[in-house]
Amino acid sequence: MSRYQRYFIGVIILTIFAAYIVATQSLVRGLDIAGGIRVVLQAAPKNPNDPEEWPKEHDKRLEKMKSIRRTIQNRVKGLGGVTEPRVVIQGEDRLVVELPGVKDPDAALEQIKSTAALEFYYLRDVQNANNPLGKWRIESTGTDERGYIFIGPRGETIDSIKQPEEVLEKVVDVKNNKPILTGKYLLPNARANLNQKNQAVVSIEFNREGTEIFRRFTRAHVGDYLAVFFDGKLLTAPTINEPIPSGKAEISGFRSLQEARRMAEFLNAGALPVPLKVIAKDAVEPTLGKETVQKVVKAGVVGLILVMAFMLVFYRLPGLIADVALCLYAIYVIAAFMLIKATMSLAGVAALIISIGMAVDANILIFERLKEELRSGKTLRAAIDAGFTRAFTAIFDSNVCTAITCAILMWYGSPSVQSFATTLLIGVAISMFTAITVTRTILHLLVDWEWAQNPVLYGLGARWFATSGKVLNIVGRRNWFFALSGILIIPGLVIWGMYGLNKGVEFKSGTSVQVGFVKPVRLNEVLSAVRLITPGCTVQLAEGKTMAFITTDLQRKRLGERTYESKITELKRVLDEKFTIRRDPRTDKPLFAESSVEPVISEELTRNAVISVILASIAIVLYLSSRFAIGGFVAGLKFGVSAVIALIHDSAFIIGLFALLGKVRGWEIDSLFVTAVLTVIGFSVHDTIVVFDRIRENLKHRLRGENFEQLCNRSVLETLTRSVNTSLTVVLTLAALIALGGPLLRQFYVAMLAGIVIGTYSSIFCATPLLVIWENLATRKREPKRRTFEEKPLVARPETALEEETTAAVSTDIESTEEQAARAAASTVTKPAKPKRKSGKKRRF
Repeated sequence: MSRYQRYFIGVIILTIFAAYIVATQSLVRGLDIAGGIRVVLQAAPKNPNDPEEWPKEHDKRLEKMKSIRRTIQNRVKGLGGVTEPRVVIQGEDRLVVELPGVKDPDAALEQIKSTAALEFYYLRDVQNANNPLGKWRIESTGTDERGYIFIGPRGETIDSIKQPEEVLEKVVDVKNNKPILTGKYLLPNARANLNQKNQAVVSIEFNREGTEIFRRFTRAHVGDYLAVFFDGKLLTAPTINEPIPSGKAEISGFRSLQEARRMAEFLNAGALPVPLKVIAKDAVEPTLGKETVQKVVKAGVVGLILVMAFMLVFYRLPGLIADVALCLYAIYVIAAFMLIKATMSLAGVAALIISIGMAVDANILIFERLKEELRSGKTLRAAIDAGFTRAFTAIFDSNVCTAITCAILMWYGSPSVQSFATTLLIGVAISMFTAITVTRTILHLLVDWEWAQNPVLYGLGARWFATSGKVLNIVGRRNWFFALSGILIIPGLVIWGMYGLNKGVEFKSGTSVQVGFVKPVRLNEVLSAVRLITPGCTVQLAEGKTMAFITTDLQRKRLGERTYESKITELKRVLDEKFTIRRDPRTDKPLFAESSVEPVISEELTRNAVISVILASIAIVLYLSSRFAIGGFVAGLKFGVSAVIALIHDSAFIIGLFALLGKVRGWEIDSLFVTAVLTVIGFSVHDTIVVFDRIRENLKHRLRGENFEQLCNRSVLETLTRSVNTSLTVVLTLAALIALGGPLLRQFYVAMLAGIVIGTYSSIFCATPLLVIWENLATRKREPKRRTFEEKPLVARPETALEEETTAAVSTDIESTEEQAARAAASTVTKPAKPKRKSGKKRRF
């Protein structure tokens, strides 16, 4: 059995497993598709008059609530199946938490509102070798719950499990005994594991200040008891056997490893500075109708059919194999999302469809290389190996840059951005597997079949921009393309500078309205009615579609008291006329309540997103500089910087475009716009690296008399077809989504489409010319007079002679080895010679 036969069996087994996962499990759907739970939490400080716990000033209270929101967002990450929560500050003491796909709402709610306060207390009144006259004696309960019994001077007992509050009050004396350490001194790296005694423990580590406090205390109290409390319950009360200078400790007293892991998650998320209480809990309906979801899925299917048809027509047999690999990619990636319980919102579904369109990128790179090798006269088997080997460097470098970006976004981004980065990283890894392993395996299995060796099956004559005349001098006309970039970008940036982006309701402070109706209502009808008053809004339905939660961008400070009140009054009137607002039976007042809300996407999250992109750009520069360091790291730096400048060029275009559309058409940006920009950034670098990889290869095999500018232009022309094709597959998918996917996400699709097109443009017409300018400046030589390649003859390499005649007339026949050798022996390349047509039987590879 050959190696590729074994690979094929492995692919079959993997496919069966993935298909089983897809058939037996289901995707966790987001709030917009399947609904979820909506909980309103209110701050309930223990000491409301204490300004440290609960400030009187509005701004300080808001800062306190922002801290609580961050903690809850971190906690939600530990909930199985929840990756895209929505946490909004309402008023000055409330939080609205919306969770999709939660299997156990009560357990999730308990985990969210838990204070999770970790406290270390010195048990100074408990008897030990240092204190034989202590007031209390301590004994173990002897049960699996690992509790303690405290026995008082009069024989009274306190059970730490059943009477946790009395332990704090009487044994610890919390009124007069402050904790030695609290959770605020911990580093966020708590880990749960089993110790040598097979007991569940949590390993913790204090920060510098906490380490010093812990060191001083343990050194002064060897032999004493140190009790560890979590949420007011005693976990463990160990004896201090020796000083602990390292600041590391283990907490025991857990009934199971799962309980220890839960505590570790709490500690890493942080304690709530103020206790919370639940004042409302509702099951909310999806924010999108089934019809909208069906439109997106239908448009996605149409787009994928177009992509598969294109691959089949342009690449013939390899394209058919790519279509098979594409179907396997879809199965694998959906199975992976099911296994990690990723939440799929409508935007996630659209992104999944787009990622499937992008997954053929690696196949296109490989197939174009395969065609080059076949044109050079290699056998089919040798061409397959050479094509995969030579395409691998570009695929690897581009995907590593995408992985770098994903890793930084996962570390520093908001929950929705982290979810996007995770799914993108999974998609990149699986697409590499399907392109490198699946496609290659199937191609090698077909090598020995006679019918598979027909040249017609490989589309060797199919290429873009083939001309019979002059070679396109793209790099030489770079100033024209730079001017075009300025025309495309500068007007939008001017609008952005003058008016900014038209931010949607997610970026603005606004007003939340809760309104009840007499009869069930339809989501789209309520949304249309609200948009008559304020275009920026979201609507959720609950209680059998008789209750609506409406979030608008109406704000008292921004509009002024009079305008705000008139808008709210008008909104109430419109809703009452169209749907009839029901009245509260106790007060006979309409069920219509309003309160202010903070932005869903806070300034902090926006700032973090920008910082993430900056860090990712720096990391990409460093990586590409090392990978393209043919003449040293400094020489490689020009590749990394040029790629990032092209990336900035693309981002500036999209931002300027939406600033212009916001001013002219009233288009608003939301979290999907951020997702689109991030996707475009990854695609822009990917396409640029394809061109740079060919430049790197050609630098090792320069033509005689060829300068750097000519080499770069040749590299651009050699990769032109693959650059266009990798973009075209995504454009086909996006075009179908724009035309058939409904209006709800149309702005997201437009942002993606604009970004893909501009990313392809910058990779061809901007990134490489920037590289040439840098090289000319670095060599400090006067730039020579530009001339076409016909003006200066170049000596061709034998194995790539035909490819360097990029603009030759298209021919589906393959030159013989003798013809190539004859052409390569010529001292100059002038005008492409037409290959002689051989008579007789068709040639096989």
